Amino acid sequence: MTANVTKLEENKVRLDIEVAPETVRRGVEAKIRELGQQVRVPGFRPGKAPRRVIENRLGRDYIYMEALQEQLPGWYSQAVVETDVRPIDRPEIHFDDPLDEEEGFKFSATVEVRPEAVLGDYKGVEVPRREVEISEEDVEDRIEDMQAQFATLAAVEGRPVQEGDFVILDFKGERLAGGPLEGAEAEDYLLEIGGGELLPDFEQNIVGMNANERRQFGVTFPMDYDEETLRGQSVLFNVHVKEIKERDLPPLDDEFVKEASEFETLDELRVAVREELEATAEQRVEGEFRARVLDVVAEGGDVEVPEVMVHEKAHEMVESFERSISSQGMDPEQYYELAGTDHAAFEERLLPDAEDTVRKELVLDAVATAEGIVADEDEVMHEIGHLAEDSERSAEEIAKTLRDNGTYALLEEEISRQKALDFLVENAVPVPMPEEETEEEEPADEEAPVETRAGVTESEEREEQQ
Repeated sequence: MTANVTKLEENKVRLDIEVAPETVRRGVEAKIRELGQQVRVPGFRPGKAPRRVIENRLGRDYIYMEALQEQLPGWYSQAVVETDVRPIDRPEIHFDDPLDEEEGFKFSATVEVRPEAVLGDYKGVEVPRREVEISEEDVEDRIEDMQAQFATLAAVEGRPVQEGDFVILDFKGERLAGGPLEGAEAEDYLLEIGGGELLPDFEQNIVGMNANERRQFGVTFPMDYDEETLRGQSVLFNVHVKEIKERDLPPLDDEFVKEASEFETLDELRVAVREELEATAEQRVEGEFRARVLDVVAEGGDVEVPEVMVHEKAHEMVESFERSISSQGMDPEQYYELAGTDHAAFEERLLPDAEDTVRKELVLDAVATAEGIVADEDEVMHEIGHLAEDSERSAEEIAKTLRDNGTYALLEEEISRQKALDFLVENAVPVPMPEEETEEEEPADEEAPVETRAGVTESEEREEQQ
């Protein structure tokens, strides 16, 4: 098979494909064998009738039409792989002459392909980067958390309940309009006051009560309460505080450190905790910086994002999300019902994020092209090796499958994008973060969406295709 690519307007290409006679012949003969198993020919067992008999019974034109319908998608896919074209939509197929086992077959496929981003400045861009700052308070808070894990609860006598106490209580709620409130009762319930486990108004009414005291008070459920039937409802609670307990923390000394960690002294623990917090903070800041670098470069580029790519990406994002919650034991339909949405509405909501992701992928592709960044075979096989770890197949077998179904190129593309982003980050110039932004809440511990998506979702899809 040979295929030539001609660039057209509106981000389209035409593939002119010529299929060799022997390839056409194999396709026709395969279809005749298949039809021979299906067609009953008097005097012959299924699959034993000669070709000329099958042709006389069904007609050569019919056989050729069936063979063409079956073989054409594969021929087109093979041409796409060989020419390294990246289609984003279905092709328009055109041919003038029918199959010919002596002359072969020629056809053309016109298809929209990925647009090429026009890059702006992408080397040496100035990007704000936060400084890693770990205070003594951060260190002490972490150590106090460790200390709390080894705390016991000791009975309190001679004082009422206060913030931070643990109480053992019975409670029962009923609607002010009359009648019990299902699920609003418990016996010997252990509650941390101020822990946010129950409604804040409920917990605050417990403050000041003494052991063995009974109290009745009303609580109004907030309008954003999870259970819709209780929103704005006033409920009367009867409460009996049985016991009051408080945390009894172990002494924060070297003996505690030996029991709670691998270290010998409190000073050693403080040093280790600081190093751990700094490493975590550095990872978070680096991830944020990488995302900012990509944002700056993408904003400086010029690329039209095709709608079909946006919808495809949104679909991938939803499928990835559904696989994730399914792995956690939740049915996606159940999630949608609880969230008051459905698959289609959720996908529609993701379209802006999908468009942003596609734009960044196209920009990274342009950077890789401009800088000659490619994924070499060792890097690809290293990634495939990770896939093979959870498979009964070897890395070489998986690689062959990926090449045959065309997804090997997707893996190469994924790795080249990661390397392109590494290049951008290495060549970016960190500058101090504007003061107003440093005061905002720190971002979640994640990198650019395109990195995460490329590193997880597409790999999952490749595993499913193997």
